[in-house]
Amino acid sequence: MRKLAAFGLALLFLAGQALFAAPGSPGSAGLPSALAQPSGSERLLRVRVDELTPRLVGTGDTEVRVVATVTNVGDRPVSDIVSRIQVGQRQATAAQLAQTLAEPPPSESGRSQWVGVPRRLGPGDSAQLRITAPLAQLGLTQPGVYPLLLNVNGTPAYGGPARLAAVNLLLPVLGDVSGSTPASVSVLWPIAAREPKVVSAPHDGKVVLSDDTLAGELAQGGRLHAVVAAAESRRTDSALFGSLCFAVDPDLLETVNAMTRGYLVRTGSGTVEGKGSESARRWLDDLRALVANHCVVEIPYADADLSALAEVETDFDLVGEAVTNGATILDLLRLEPAPGVLWPRGGLTPTAVRAAADAGTTTVITGPGDLEAGDHPDLGVRVATYDSLVAAGFGHASARGSDTAGEQPGVATQNAVAAIALRGGLSDEAEGRTVLVAPPHDWNVTQGDLGAMLDSLTQLHSRQLVHLVSMSEALEAGTAEGAQSGTGLPGGGHRNGASEPTELPEDVLATLSRVEETVADLSSAMSVDPTRQYDPVNLLRPLHNAVIRATSASWRDTRGRRDATEAAASEVRQLSGRVTVTTPSQPVSLASGSSPLPVTLRNDLPVAVTVRIKLTNSPGLRPSRIEDTPLAANSSVSRFIPAETLRSGRFMVNVSLATPGGTTLGHTARMELMSTEFGVVTVVLTATAGAALVFLSGRQIYRRVKTRGEERG
Repeated sequence: MRKLAAFGLALLFLAGQALFAAPGSPGSAGLPSALAQPSGSERLLRVRVDELTPRLVGTGDTEVRVVATVTNVGDRPVSDIVSRIQVGQRQATAAQLAQTLAEPPPSESGRSQWVGVPRRLGPGDSAQLRITAPLAQLGLTQPGVYPLLLNVNGTPAYGGPARLAAVNLLLPVLGDVSGSTPASVSVLWPIAAREPKVVSAPHDGKVVLSDDTLAGELAQGGRLHAVVAAAESRRTDSALFGSLCFAVDPDLLETVNAMTRGYLVRTGSGTVEGKGSESARRWLDDLRALVANHCVVEIPYADADLSALAEVETDFDLVGEAVTNGATILDLLRLEPAPGVLWPRGGLTPTAVRAAADAGTTTVITGPGDLEAGDHPDLGVRVATYDSLVAAGFGHASARGSDTAGEQPGVATQNAVAAIALRGGLSDEAEGRTVLVAPPHDWNVTQGDLGAMLDSLTQLHSRQLVHLVSMSEALEAGTAEGAQSGTGLPGGGHRNGASEPTELPEDVLATLSRVEETVADLSSAMSVDPTRQYDPVNLLRPLHNAVIRATSASWRDTRGRRDATEAAASEVRQLSGRVTVTTPSQPVSLASGSSPLPVTLRNDLPVAVTVRIKLTNSPGLRPSRIEDTPLAANSSVSRFIPAETLRSGRFMVNVSLATPGGTTLGHTARMELMSTEFGVVTVVLTATAGAALVFLSGRQIYRRVKTRGEERG
């Protein structure tokens, strides 16, 4: 038995040695892969693809080159690290490619030699991998789209050989193919924030942001800088640039514009000055230059989830407010967006679509799983769907992607290009469809990868696999990928945004509804002051915008949404706190029982406000009926509250303000009173007691006089 066990251990040792044979050793290219790392086990290595050459394999290419960085992200050393490229079978149909994107198939059709890392990697260490392989060795000889696997094996301390990291991507091989009926391709180019940043937007102060990460995104090398710079760098390619349509978030534009004037950042210890004003100014100038005289479409304000927004109980048209920001775009970018065209994210309910249509939306761009493409007379809009296969390729380009090996934005753009190439004629299916390319709103891709994606589109165009068209042409052609072929991801879903409407937590929905109720009451108490000519609508719009931000589809977790909800409630409290009442700091001596109470009313808002004065905690006081008091904009006035003192002595009275509808304004003030005069009740009681005393005394005197008279008689 011991001999048998020893023999088994020896075989296992030899198998491990063969598996990790030195790169280039005889027969190493045909070795089987190590066992995959067991699911649920600790993640030890991470691999990032830095370079893939070529992105599209043409007739002049003879090899594929991959440069990658492998990093030890575990808590123990890893040795014997080797990597190779493995290739799967050609993808013949869109359905097959969709399945591959959802679940990568085995990649056994071709493989490169193993390439090793010359040293052991300790925790936190990184090393570069460079793999070059002939196309013939990889089996990339026929035109088509092929799944590629970058496989990384290693031996961790206290463990055996295993696959510790991998990246799946797609590689189009063009060969000498050219499309007889090329696909018509137009590209939406989203320019939106990862998530809303504004937590306070006072009308007369600096905007306050939740953090200063937006400054980094706007600066050189940042995410938003890359999105603008990559598109600008291809301006001279008229066909390519003409196929781009820039989709902008009005909330981002307003936020960046506010940053240019100086802004504050909220920290754990208070607010500090933001550092991105200059970066914001340069970026906004660059964006204006980029979009000048070009196609621009609107993203809902703060990337709002319109279906969730429609659930908030309010008489105000929140959905309409979120989708009608053409004036903001015109003001900040100096051009009008395409009229009536909207590109929302997330699932859409009929209620949300009708509300958007009532506000002027005529065309909604959405995913194939959200609404059926075509005209919807019952909803009042026309629906254009973006290509679900390309959207699946973009699946991990979002800034919200977790940090796993497969979720690399550069890989995602490569996969999206491969899906476009398949649509353009690299499949066995019919050609000539219209492809609307829609990356994630918050895509997080480097300028280099964005440039490579655009160059790939140019190459496909030059090979006549795609015909680059404008957005208006794509919409005219009815960009309904789902209606034309019904092809999407397995199960009918797609990865570029949720196909189901977001359901707000009940407490969040209740809070937002209360905020809207309060804002409506404040609105009814406000009016235009003739001396200031400031419309209350402009004062209250930031409060509605705060509610819209709380329903944004970009929130990555419930905590962010709850924080935004609290920020909306806080903004209402801040605004209502600008109307206050103050009382004398010294005790007030009342000269008589009907002496009025002096108070000072202050309105720090640029609009007129009608207030109602309330007295509470006043058992020694009977206030007269107090008429509602109009306060002029930015004014401070003294008022005397008529009241009747019911008792003498020293006592406290609470004074507060509210709107006629009952919304509390400012804080309650306390007034200390000193009464030296009797009130009416006290006088009556005293007089009654005096009369009783006189009566009783007189009666007593009468009895005594009578008694004495009787004694004398």
